[in-house]
Amino acid sequence: MIQSPRRLLKLPLAGWIVVGLVLGAAVGLALPSSGTAGWSDAVVASADVIARLWLAALQMTILPLVFALLSTAFVRSGGLTDSEGVARRAIVTLLALYLLAIVVGLVFTPILLAISPVTPEIAAAMRSAGGTPVDVAHLPVADMILGMVPTNIVSAAASGSLLPVVVFALVFGAALARIGRERSAAIIAVLEGLAAAMFLVVGWVIALAPVGVAGFILVATSNAGAALLWGIAHYVALYSLLMLILTAFAYLVAALAGRAPLGKFARALLPVQAVAFSTRSSLACLPLGIAAAREIGVREPAADVALPLIVALMRNSSSTSAVFYGAYGAIVYGLPHGLALLFVAGLVKTLMEIGSVGIPAQATLAATAAPALAVMSIPPEFLAIVIVAETVPDMIKTVCNVTMDVAATTVVDRDRARHPA
Repeated sequence: MIQSPRRLLKLPLAGWIVVGLVLGAAVGLALPSSGTAGWSDAVVASADVIARLWLAALQMTILPLVFALLSTAFVRSGGLTDSEGVARRAIVTLLALYLLAIVVGLVFTPILLAISPVTPEIAAAMRSAGGTPVDVAHLPVADMILGMVPTNIVSAAASGSLLPVVVFALVFGAALARIGRERSAAIIAVLEGLAAAMFLVVGWVIALAPVGVAGFILVATSNAGAALLWGIAHYVALYSLLMLILTAFAYLVAALAGRAPLGKFARALLPVQAVAFSTRSSLACLPLGIAAAREIGVREPAADVALPLIVALMRNSSSTSAVFYGAYGAIVYGLPHGLALLFVAGLVKTLMEIGSVGIPAQATLAATAAPALAVMSIPPEFLAIVIVAETVPDMIKTVCNVTMDVAATTVVDRDRARHPA
C-alpha cells in the first residue's frame, strides 16, 4: 500500500492521459445541467479555457514544424536513396509497403464504417467537442486543387491553411536537394534547428496533455453526456480492428513477397510482438527483430542493415490510421471523404512520418496527424479526440509496425534461398 503513490508517479504519459480522460468524464457527468447552478457553469467555463489553451499551444507549433520537416526531408534522405544494394532495396520496399498501408485503409475503412456506422448521436457529441469544419471542404473540386498551390505562401501560412504550406515545403525541399548540400547548408541548418525547437515545444505541450484532455472531456461530457464516451469507444474499436487487419497483411507480405515460411515467421515474431505490445516502441524491439529475422533465415547483411533502416523510416500503420481518422472525422462533420481525398490524407501522413524520423512517438502523433486532418478540412479540435483515443490502438499499431518491419526485411532478402549465407 505504501508503494502505490510511487507507482502512480511512475505512470507513463499514456497512462496519465487515461487518468485525465476518466477524471474529466466523471466530473463532467456528475455536474448539474448547464444553467442550473452558477458554480457548475463556472467549473465548465474554467475547464473550457484550460482545454482551449492546450489546443492552441498544440496548434501554434504545427505550421513551422510541418514546413521544417518536409522542406528538409529530401536532403536528409538523399544519402540513403543514392546508395546501392541492401539500403536501396530497403527504401523501395518500405515505400511500397507505405502504399499498401494506404490501400488497406481505403478498402477496409469504408467496410468497417458500413458494418458499424457513426450514429447521429456519436457525431453530434463529437461535433460538440471538436469545433466546426473548415469552409474550404465545400468548395468545388477544381478550386480545392487550385488552392493547393499558394499565390502567397505568407498569407496562406497566416490563415492557417496547411495544405498549401505542405505543397510549398515539398517543392522548396526538392529545390534544396537539387542545388546541393554546400549551397543549401545554411538554410538546412536553420530549418533543422527550427524543427528541433518546435518538437521540444510540442513535447512540453504533450506533457500537459492529461490536464488538457481532462478539461476537454469535462466540457464535452457536460454538454453531450455519455454519448461522447460511447463515440470514443466506437472509434477505438474500429481503429483497433483496422490495425489488426493491416497486421494480417504483414503475414501475407512475408509469405508471398518475402518467400518466408508462414509458420516459421509467426513463431519467430511472437516474442517481438509481446515486447511491442507492452513497450509501444518499435525501436525497443529492434534487437529482438534482428534475432527473429535471422531465425526466419534472413541473411546478416539484410538483417543488420535493412531492418534498422526500415525501423527508422517506416511506421506503416500511420498511413492507414490517417485514412481512418480522416474518414471518421469527415463523417462526424458531414464533409466530403471520397477515395481521392482520403488517399491524399494518407500520402501526406506518410510524408510527415518519413520526415519525422527519430522523433518520440507522442510528439510525432500531434505533429503528423494535423496535416492529414487539414487535407480533409476537419477542424483542428478533432486532433484532441485522436490523441485521447490513441492509447489502446497504439499498442496494436506497434505490434503491426514491428511485424511489417520484419516482413519488409524478408522482402529485401527474398533471394536468400538461392544465395544462402
